[in-house]
Amino acid sequence: MARKSIFKKKLGYFSRTVMLGNCLAVLLLLLSYSASFINPKTVWPIAFLGLGYLPILLINLGFVAYWLLRKPRYALLTLIPILLGWNLLSQHIGFRTQNTASEKSDSTLRIMTYNAHLFKEIKNPTTKDFKQGAIDLINKTDPDILCMQEFFTKIKGQQQFSKILAQDAGFEDFYFAPAMKSEHEGYGQIIFSKFPIINKGTITQNEYGINRIIFVDIVRQQDTIRVYNVHLRSFALQNEDKEFIQNPSANTHTEEKATHRVGRKLKDAFEKRSKQAQALREHIDATRYPVIVMGDFNDTPMSYSVNLISRGLKNTFREKGQGWGVTHYEMLPLFQIDYMLCSKVFQVENYQIVKEKLSDHYPIWADISLLP
Repeated sequence: MARKSIFKKKLGYFSRTVMLGNCLAVLLLLLSYSASFINPKTVWPIAFLGLGYLPILLINLGFVAYWLLRKPRYALLTLIPILLGWNLLSQHIGFRTQNTASEKSDSTLRIMTYNAHLFKEIKNPTTKDFKQGAIDLINKTDPDILCMQEFFTKIKGQQQFSKILAQDAGFEDFYFAPAMKSEHEGYGQIIFSKFPIINKGTITQNEYGINRIIFVDIVRQQDTIRVYNVHLRSFALQNEDKEFIQNPSANTHTEEKATHRVGRKLKDAFEKRSKQAQALREHIDATRYPVIVMGDFNDTPMSYSVNLISRGLKNTFREKGQGWGVTHYEMLPLFQIDYMLCSKVFQVENYQIVKEKLSDHYPIWADISLLP
């Protein structure tokens, strides 16, 4: 007897058209997966598909819903590719119940990263004291190690915010590495620690002004731990670029120019981040200490840079995060671009995104502990 196919019934004209669109959507989904391992310096268009993973996924889920209503067996054509990317999907979404913030125990290490946006209002300047708000937030979270990007402080006199925050939050030591400074003030990256800092430095290879990587070695009890504060190359989008992305122009000529301008910036940033990620990967591989890597990676969990840096490390969001891990909300509130990674000798106990809008980024923190 002839073997029956699960797709034996012929499709009508409309369903055949839907199937064609479905096949294209599945192809784009599979190509978006490849953004996690294909270097954008080699094939740069793939990086754009990685950036578009969420809408591509939603389109594919729409096809699943269509076939479940029309011919359920055809939904497998899309469900199987979605499941093939489960490892990547779990880096975007935490499929677990909401954790409640817990008190720190003596055995855990609370780590936190926060892009402070120079303590400025995102759009309309106000008299709101963002620095005091940051101090209150940090005191409430009570991190043992804090990495901050786009940190602004006076570097002379009594108004040095680095020293004020260290004193108010109970940090024993800090390392401030200004990317730019004058005689009186500077901004860049800073690492605060409640434990002694015995070594510090900057990865100068492939740094781009404020977008760079610094590190410290801290001593906690008998353990030396290396901490990296990461701020990878940003897209460098200006207000006109952000306005175009959110509200594309009706003027075809203007829209074409804006598309080329934004496209060039995205391509340039993808390639520069991959170089920074390679430099950091080599630095991590050369250290003999357990490592903690956190900061603003300026890229999504689907990207080559994030996956290269994460290789061999635990992703604290993937271990204990909940829901869609959005950490940047200013322009399109869709993206997770801030991360905390750690060596496999650590156990991740907790992870939280703090939904406080004191910057264009949400602060994030996690509790980790060294395995016995």
